[in-house]
Amino acid sequence: MATTDRLDLKLSSSDKQLLQQAAAIEGISVAAFVRLAAKQRASEAIQLDRAFSLSRRDYETFQAALAEPFRPNEALLQALNQVQTRVQRV
Repeated sequence: MATTDRLDLKLSSSDKQLLQQAAAIEGISVAAFVRLAAKQRASEAIQLDRAFSLSRRDYETFQAALAEPFRPNEALLQALNQVQTRVQRV
């Protein structure tokens, strides 16, 4: 992994000691420890942002909608008809 970008941060001495101790326990440098911990936390934050939860009622409604066959509404049918008349097959 090419590491060309830098990220500087200020820490309290107690935070720095905590990171140094944890890095020593892991047997890696403080920079590597901070990089790994930050990447892991960033991934968790992104996953949490992408996830959503539903109430039981909403989940059942969602499942019922998925179980139903797809039926296009009138606007979609009109759009499909317009496309068919405009696009010529080769």
